[in-house]
Amino acid sequence: MIGKKTRLFSAVLLLFVALFALSGAVSALNAEIDWVKLDGDLLSPGLNQVQDIERDNDFEVRVSVEAFEDLDNVEIEAMLAGYDHNDRATATTEVFDMKANVSYTKKLELKFPARMDEDQYRLRIYVRDRSSDELQQEFYLYVDTVRHSIQIKDINLDPSDEVEAGRSVRVLVNLKNYGQLDEDDVKVEFAIPELGIKALPDYLDIESGESETTEELYLRIPVCTEAGQYQGQVKVSYDDGDEVEVEDVLLNIVDSPTGCGLDDDEDSSDDDDSEPQQPQQPQPPVAQQKTVITVGAQSQEVVAGEGGAIYPLTFTNSGSDTKTYVVSVTGADDWATVKISPLQTVTIGPGESKSVYVYVSAKETAAPGEHMFSIEVKDAAGNPVKQIPLSASVVAGEGSDAAAEKSGLRKALEIGLIVLVVILVIIALIVLFTRKKDDEEEEAEDEISGQTYY
Repeated sequence: MIGKKTRLFSAVLLLFVALFALSGAVSALNAEIDWVKLDGDLLSPGLNQVQDIERDNDFEVRVSVEAFEDLDNVEIEAMLAGYDHNDRATATTEVFDMKANVSYTKKLELKFPARMDEDQYRLRIYVRDRSSDELQQEFYLYVDTVRHSIQIKDINLDPSDEVEAGRSVRVLVNLKNYGQLDEDDVKVEFAIPELGIKALPDYLDIESGESETTEELYLRIPVCTEAGQYQGQVKVSYDDGDEVEVEDVLLNIVDSPTGCGLDDDEDSSDDDDSEPQQPQQPQPPVAQQKTVITVGAQSQEVVAGEGGAIYPLTFTNSGSDTKTYVVSVTGADDWATVKISPLQTVTIGPGESKSVYVYVSAKETAAPGEHMFSIEVKDAAGNPVKQIPLSASVVAGEGSDAAAEKSGLRKALEIGLIVLVVILVIIALIVLFTRKKDDEEEEAEDEISGQTYY
């Protein structure tokens, strides 16, 4: 009885296994991958195919598939396994239907991100429909680096939400060199093409695999700019201008609270304002010849002996004559080093705006605390036009402590060197004295041994 039950149970179990195997066989996708090409190069299935390709490039993947029965809702996916960032290297076709015994070739665009490691990866090709098991083939690819590849990692705007017309926006750009070679004189520009304005460019040297951030780029928004959203553009040029990266950012510009007029602190003097007025001979009305002079942040923090701060000065000529001004700095010689870029003399044509940047770096000997200084603007004849009081809050840097540490170390080394020399001299004297004594003893022994006794 027990034997019969056992045989019955075994038969049922075999039936379930057979049904399961049959089910698995039926669910396999009844198709075959004929071939795969990468940018026109035929890849061999398996683990023996290595292609030397460069990251930060787009590649065309073509896949040929033949169905052995009618199939619906088929898709093909190509992916690079082992890349763990959000910008994954993967591409998928649109869903399509297949007829029996017909080959279909599909094209996919696969982007190999710039920040992929230089290493060996598997290119995996999947062919699947809605319900069956998928087909899969794998190929080994060796991903190499391109010779030149600079990427814009981050763009920092201040203010980031909105900027008032007539005010300046500050831009910092962070770049990374993903290429094989170091890059010198990488030019970084920021502009608002719609307004026809751009900041002075900055130049960076970036070693391979390293990141660098630009100096502060300042761009003044014209006071009468219409409120709205504008597209700012960061442009990076390198490899003697042969390579260019461009990235856009949105700026939300709002109306100036003072309206589309001239600032209260503007220069309203002309070159011929000094001429005496002739009230008895009325002159025909002429357009006002005014220049608006604005400055960015009037107080900044600087670290003694390290870097510095940039004070942007913007001139806007709203008159019809060309104006020339000379910029100088007073009150900073004792505690800071000052540089004016691009030149101390600025010439502005009618309707133009130009900027001058005052770089202030505190000396290592500068006392911590607030230091006052002024920017003076004179016209071409040397007449004072405007004096702008500014301040810099100097904080102690690590440079002074490091210098003291270095000085102390130098003194310790000098003392140690002197002691070492003295010890060497003493040792030399001892050796010399010992050798002399030994020589005298040897001579005495020779004399004794040479005597004749009777």
